[in-house]
Amino acid sequence: MRLNYYWREALAGLSRAKLMTFLSVSSITAALFILGSFLLVTFNFQRAIGQIRGKFEVQVFLRDNVSGPQALVVGSRLRDIPGVMETEYLSKADALKQFREELADKADLLNALETNPLPQSFRVRMKPDFRNPEAIAAAAEQAARIAGVEDVEYGKAWLGRLYRVVRLLLIIDFSLLVIVSLAAVMVVFNTIQLTLYARRQAIEIMKLVGADGGHIRRPFLLEGMLQGLAGSFLGLLLLYLAYRLLSSHFEMFGFFTGRQLAALLGFGVFLGGLGSFVAVQRFLFRTTQPGNP
Repeated sequence: MRLNYYWREALAGLSRAKLMTFLSVSSITAALFILGSFLLVTFNFQRAIGQIRGKFEVQVFLRDNVSGPQALVVGSRLRDIPGVMETEYLSKADALKQFREELADKADLLNALETNPLPQSFRVRMKPDFRNPEAIAAAAEQAARIAGVEDVEYGKAWLGRLYRVVRLLLIIDFSLLVIVSLAAVMVVFNTIQLTLYARRQAIEIMKLVGADGGHIRRPFLLEGMLQGLAGSFLGLLLLYLAYRLLSSHFEMFGFFTGRQLAALLGFGVFLGGLGSFVAVQRFLFRTTQPGNP
């Protein structure tokens, strides 16, 4: 019976303040849409990096005077570097053959070469846990100190920029999380506060007949949580429609998983409940102070 009462009161509260409820739900919708958009960009970017990480390689170029047995020693020392998963040796002939294949129909240009200018090298693949800029840079530094190694290449510049973009996106996501959370809580707080003051006489009567704070508080908490649920659902629905529209023109890796969607919905409900809780607590505190009507 009490649960039915709470639901009736919460729905009645939503219908009494239609304009404020609309503004509150719209604010949460906009907040979840903006936050969800940046989170989706971040997730897709991280998925793209995950695919690229599988192709991360360190190219170790050897000096021309390194003989076959010496190259075997270099390979052995490369495999001893922490994080190295495997190495692949490319002789000068293999490197030239591969270069011809990459040139395809322009491979005839290499016929004018009297000598093979390409160095022998090793392709070094890192273990999954070591495919990050810091670990790769450390491995490349150790490889460069091995006798017989002339140069080490691993795309230091673009790899660093790639991870800086990820960090920037995460900072933006966190900043938006804080900003939209505060905005949504404030809007729900103001909406519930207006409802509370509109019903202050009914609340005073409930106090006189023995209603405790929890009995007074729960319908308003439920009202705020319903606002959060409606706003977050609409925000995620708009985000999904925008995703479908964009994915038809641009290649994207995917949308949120079911668990992530549930977490975002729960986050919206939490914001609504938090704003309502703060409003009710503030109202009950003020009405219990001497001199307040």
